[in-house]
Amino acid sequence: MGRNHSDQSGGDPRGETTAAGLADDQLYRGLAAAERRRVLYSLLTRGPSTVDELATLLAGWRATDRGRMVPADARRTLLTELIHVHLPLLEEAGLVVRDDDSGSIEVGPLDPAVEELVRESIAAESTPGG
Repeated sequence: MGRNHSDQSGGDPRGETTAAGLADDQLYRGLAAAERRRVLYSLLTRGPSTVDELATLLAGWRATDRGRMVPADARRTLLTELIHVHLPLLEEAGLVVRDDDSGSIEVGPLDPAVEELVRESIAAESTPGG
């Protein structure tokens, strides 16, 4: 099984939490990109997923944003970004946990305030002018 960040006990020299709480700088790096917020939202609302499923979901979200289909090469780019950028950042921040055996990705243990922040950011994206 992949790393489980819920076992961490501190580590920040300023005494800030390293669990996925609001005082964690890694949290904000993890949430900085719309794709990562969307991955978290999907995992929160739909449950565990695979990298392929998440790439398809993000491609569909991008198509909705742009009002046109996303070409297959754009989906492959999203898949590559998920594998090499987005999921490693989310995992490092303790926001997702990957099971290397099954390929499943699920949301990590989140502070309720972080979960609400993710939900509100997605709602704001969906609002005209948001």
